[in-house]
Amino acid sequence: MKGNTWMHAVTMAVVVTLGATPLAAPLAAQECNINDKSPFQLASARQYVSMAANSRKDDEVPRHLANSIRVLTDAPEKIKNEPGRQFLLLRTYRQFLEKNEGVYEMKRGDMGFTTNKEGTHNLLLAVDSAASAVERLMPECAAEVRPFRTRFFSDILNKAINAMSADQDDSASYYAHMSMLVAGKDPRPWNVLSSVYQKRGQMDSATIAMERVIEYSGSDTLYARVKQQSRYNLAVLNLQQAEAGEGAAKEAQITKARGLLEAFLKDTPGDANASQALGRALRLSGDTAAVANMFGDMVKDPAKFTADQLFEAGSNAAAAGRSQDAINLFEAGFTKNPNHRFALYNYATTLFDLKDTQRMGPAITRLMTLDPNFERGWRLMAGYWQRMAQAESDAAKKKVFNDSVLFYLDKQQKTTPKIEITLASKAGNAYQVSGSVTNDGQATGSWTMKLELLDEAGAVVATKDVAIGPVDAGSGTTFSVKVDAPKAVALRYAPLK
Repeated sequence: MKGNTWMHAVTMAVVVTLGATPLAAPLAAQECNINDKSPFQLASARQYVSMAANSRKDDEVPRHLANSIRVLTDAPEKIKNEPGRQFLLLRTYRQFLEKNEGVYEMKRGDMGFTTNKEGTHNLLLAVDSAASAVERLMPECAAEVRPFRTRFFSDILNKAINAMSADQDDSASYYAHMSMLVAGKDPRPWNVLSSVYQKRGQMDSATIAMERVIEYSGSDTLYARVKQQSRYNLAVLNLQQAEAGEGAAKEAQITKARGLLEAFLKDTPGDANASQALGRALRLSGDTAAVANMFGDMVKDPAKFTADQLFEAGSNAAAAGRSQDAINLFEAGFTKNPNHRFALYNYATTLFDLKDTQRMGPAITRLMTLDPNFERGWRLMAGYWQRMAQAESDAAKKKVFNDSVLFYLDKQQKTTPKIEITLASKAGNAYQVSGSVTNDGQATGSWTMKLELLDEAGAVVATKDVAIGPVDAGSGTTFSVKVDAPKAVALRYAPLK
C-alpha cells in the first residue's frame, strides 16, 4: 500500500529580481574616427547642431535642429558619408529629446523633414536607428554611440522597474516596451517583461522573454546577474511543465532544464538552489547515478544546506530508489524544520517502503496533526498499521492492527471536506498557503480553516481564519492566503468537519 503520489518538498516558485544594475560607463573608444565635417552638408548640419547646443534662446533651438534634419535628410543620396550623416542625425535626435523631456513623438514637419510633414516621428526609434547604423557601418564606434542610447534608456527602464516594484504591471509593461525602442540588445527590459508575464500567468510569453535575456546577455559581465536569474527561472519553469507533461515534449523540457542548470552551475559553481533544481532534472531524466552524485555532498555535510534544500534532495533521492540517503536527508532537514508537511509525507512514504514502522508511526502521526483533512495522509496511516500487522505474529495484536487498517481506510473515505495543500512557502516576509477543497458530503458546505503558522521550533507565530465555501456537494473550490509572518516555515490547521 504505497503512497502513489510524491509531494514536492519545495514548491519551486519562479522568482525574478529585476536587476536594476547601474549602467556601466562606456568602454574606451578604439580607433573610432567619425568624419562629421565633410562633405559640406555635414559641415552645415554640424554647425546647426552646435548652435542649438550653445543657444541661450529657447525659441532658436528647434529651428537650428530642424535645419540640421533638413540638410541631412532632404537628399541623403547626395551625401557620400553615411556614417557621418547618421552620427549627426543621432546628435540631432538627442537634442530634440533633451529639449522636450518626456515627449517621444513629434510632428515631422516641426522637426525639419520635407516629406510627410503631417506624420509623426518616434524619437526613440530614431535614436536607435541612427545608432544602429553607425554601429553597423563602423563597429569600432559602438562605444561612441552607446551613451546616446543609455541617456534615455536608463530613465525609461527605471520607470518600468519602479512600476514593477509597486505591482503596477500595466505600467511596467508599457515602460519596458518603450525602453526597448532605444535599448538595442540590452536584456533588462525583457527581464522586466518576464516578471510581468509570469504574474499574469502568460507562461509562453514569459519563456520567450527569459530566452531573450539569456541571448542578449551574451558574455557581458554587466548582465551576468540577470542572465543567471533567467537561466534558473527558465529551468524551473521547464521542470514544472515536464512534471505535468508526457512523451517527447516532457523529455525536451527536461533536457532544456538540465542544460540551463548545468550552464548556470558552470558560471556559479556550488549554488545550492541551482544544484537542488538540477537534482530534480536528473531524477526526471532517469539518470540515477547523476542524482546520487548531486546529493552526495548534502549527505556528507547537511549543515551547509537549508531545510528546503535537504527536503528536495531527500525527495529526489527517494524517487531515484536511494531510500537510505533519502531518510538521512529528510532527518537532517527535520532538525531545522520538523513540521514541513510535504517532507513528512515523503519521509513517511519512504519509511513505508523500508517497512520501518518504528520511525514511520511518529512521522505520519505528526503529519496528520498538521494536516488533518488530508485524505491521502489517512491512507498512509492505514499503510502504517498494515505494516504493523504484517510484522506481528501474535494473533490478538494482529487483529487489532488489521482493525486499525480498516478504521483508517474508512476515515479516508469519509474525510469531508478533503483538503489538498498545493503551496506552502515563504514569499518575502509573508507565508503563502494555497490549496484545493473537495466536498464529498451530501449537502452544500461552508467551513472556516483555523490556520496557524509555525516557526522552526514549532511555535505559533501567526494565525488566520480562512473562509471556505459555500461548496456544493460533489464539487470543489480553491483557496489562497498570504500572511505577514517573517519567521513562519510551516503550517497547521484544526480539523474541518
